[in-house]
Amino acid sequence: MKRFKMNAADKEQRIEAADVLKGIALIGILLINMPNFYSPASYYDNNLLDGSRMNYVANGLVDVVVGQTGYALLAILFGFGFMKMFERTYERQISFTPFYVRRMAALLIVGAIHALFIWHGDMIVIYSFFALIMLFFQEAKKEVLLAWGTGIFSIYAVIMTVILTVAAFANEGETAAGIYQPIIDKALQVYGHGSFASIFHQRLLDWYYAYNLNTVPFMFLSLFPLFLLGGFIAKSEWFKEIEEYIVETKWICLISFIVYGASSVLPYTLDHNVATSYIHDTIGGTAGAIFIVTLVTLAMRRVSIQKVMQPFAFLGRMILTNYIVQSIVCTFLFYSYGLGYYGHISIVEGLSIAAIILSIQLLGSWIWISLFSDGPLEKLIRYATYGRSR
Repeated sequence: MKRFKMNAADKEQRIEAADVLKGIALIGILLINMPNFYSPASYYDNNLLDGSRMNYVANGLVDVVVGQTGYALLAILFGFGFMKMFERTYERQISFTPFYVRRMAALLIVGAIHALFIWHGDMIVIYSFFALIMLFFQEAKKEVLLAWGTGIFSIYAVIMTVILTVAAFANEGETAAGIYQPIIDKALQVYGHGSFASIFHQRLLDWYYAYNLNTVPFMFLSLFPLFLLGGFIAKSEWFKEIEEYIVETKWICLISFIVYGASSVLPYTLDHNVATSYIHDTIGGTAGAIFIVTLVTLAMRRVSIQKVMQPFAFLGRMILTNYIVQSIVCTFLFYSYGLGYYGHISIVEGLSIAAIILSIQLLGSWIWISLFSDGPLEKLIRYATYGRSR
């Protein structure tokens, strides 16, 4: 098998803005995931283990400012990476599909190990499956990618908003408080005091709670359009040809910011129900991701901004390694086979721990990338993708 090597020209083609966006996505994902590391937050209405005002404010700020933006941004970057990889192999007249299938298979294996043995909140498995569907769009024109992406997302968003709004009014005054209490108690006991075997079993249950036949189709309809949007950005050469799209980018940046802001505060200004939560998570998260993409693209036209953002680029170039390391560190801190602080951490303390982890990773990524071209897991995925020459 012919080995596909990254030569000097390929390395020059690295798009700094894309690496910066990966770093920003990783930060957002850790901040929103943090409560799920140290508590059964998925089963709580407000993700709070105590009701102090400081924790309430901290939780609200993270929910409003970060929300689901990190996951939406990562979906865009997956689609962007897919199309860039296709274009590079197409230029060399090399068959693209075998390389890409091997790449996603390798990511799928890493994700499965992560989900089974480290943390139940893994998203690599789901993103890898969604990314494989991009193969049907590998030769699509940029207009087709944009039309399919915006069409699927818009139709889905309108239908879900109407259905959930009706459901919210129909169930007004009802509450689900306490419905998950047995599950919460079990998670606190198992993760905080259980054996590795019992934690393994609980991890499977929690993973299935998040990713099952009832939830994955809705995830697909909300996330896959963003894969297509990422493919559109790549085919449009948006980052390289920003001056050509400068007016459109500024307008998109402004509009997405308005939608992002309005959607994010909706549950706090009206009522926290299924409809406002959906708008906050899906519509707000998507608008937030688009806002960040356009804002970073505009800002990085300045050399001074590029220098300031370089640490985030280093973080992003090692996104897979950093993501897995975050899970290893956090589960060691909170699970019973580590320091056992599960269920004993407040929102503010969790954010402080996240800040420390990210600070160390920013420095560590800078040191590593100054010595090596790829992170350890990134190098492994690359090896699995392109293999050895014969």
